[in-house]
Amino acid sequence: MDKATIVYVRLVFLRIGEIDTLNEKYQAHASIESRWFVPADKFTYILSSDDQLRLRKDKSVLLDKYAECCWHPEIYIENSLGDLKEQIKYSAKLGKDVQMIQICEHRVIKGSFWEKLELQHFPSDVQDLSISVASMFYHDKVILIADPLRLSGVNREAFVDQQEWSLYEHVDTKQRFIKEFVFRTDDAVENNDDEIDDQQMKEVPSSEDRKRSILTVTCHAARQSQYFFWNGYCLILLITMVSFCTFGIPLQYAVNRLQVSCTLLLTSITFRWTVNRSLPTISYLTSLDRYGIAGIFNLVFHSLWHSTLSAIIWQTTPDYRVPKHSWIEFVDHSMFGVFVSVFIIYHLAMIIWLYCVPLKYRRRMKQKDVQYRILMQEKIRGNINRSLDSENSRPSTAAHISIEQL
Repeated sequence: MDKATIVYVRLVFLRIGEIDTLNEKYQAHASIESRWFVPADKFTYILSSDDQLRLRKDKSVLLDKYAECCWHPEIYIENSLGDLKEQIKYSAKLGKDVQMIQICEHRVIKGSFWEKLELQHFPSDVQDLSISVASMFYHDKVILIADPLRLSGVNREAFVDQQEWSLYEHVDTKQRFIKEFVFRTDDAVENNDDEIDDQQMKEVPSSEDRKRSILTVTCHAARQSQYFFWNGYCLILLITMVSFCTFGIPLQYAVNRLQVSCTLLLTSITFRWTVNRSLPTISYLTSLDRYGIAGIFNLVFHSLWHSTLSAIIWQTTPDYRVPKHSWIEFVDHSMFGVFVSVFIIYHLAMIIWLYCVPLKYRRRMKQKDVQYRILMQEKIRGNINRSLDSENSRPSTAAHISIEQL
């Protein structure tokens, strides 16, 4: 083929299985339809008379051994893990231009897929679950684009992890190109296979132009965060609030204040490590991590203050007793007010950030769902109108076309 063949791809997520956050992968069952056009005079020789008659009547024809004798784009899945279970079949149908035949590859896949999970907003995160469709040919031979007439989609009813995730209705598509590099071993160079190398260099573009077309189809799932709010945020909040109770212990027992604060500090650190077991090892902090570390710093500052206060009392009082309305008591009350003020301001800022960043992204996803439903309705109405127009115009066109012209 002299120029690149445009392949229109439509992917439907038939079933989304378990989403494994710890190992950054998920299970899925999907259907992929890849369509391209070939000249009728170069294709119909492989069809029987009955199949040609079916094409003339604008019916689809099943091609049993198409991949063995004809060109196809050699589709593969870029982000699959392990061996995929695949079922592939081909069909043909007469295109709008009667001189062209539309070939469709129907591929059903099932397996595990790798996905880089973005956990900055955990547990209020929204994850992208994508399947990247690629071709073994370079972009000068095959270009993959999203099918403009048949939208990709997702079956929300067959979602396994509904207790932990909420699946959005819309699906996004993104076209991209990846660069390749020339791989040649030293043995190949020493053998000096001139004829093979010359032929390959003529067929393969330069290393700068070696690119493959990839179409990524993505659905979106929002984590059900109630569990982590009650068992994560809430427990950290309670541990932090208990630390303020130490200011109620009389000043002559300041050492006991320090003991309680250190105990709460160790409890908070242990709880943080327990929560992190459900997350992969990542190089950045999640929102729950930041909140937990802020609680730990709060306990550390309390402990530092209580140890400083204990040293002050030891140095300034003969019997370790602090009289009422003394300057030490005033300073202690002032520090309590400072800690409470910082605590309240931090939580207000945390609530505002939660509403303006993670929850705003979820609201945007819901708006895309509404736009997707409207677009689907428009596509359905458009397909109905086109089918009615084709039924009215097809008899007059088919009357002038013979089987031999196909």
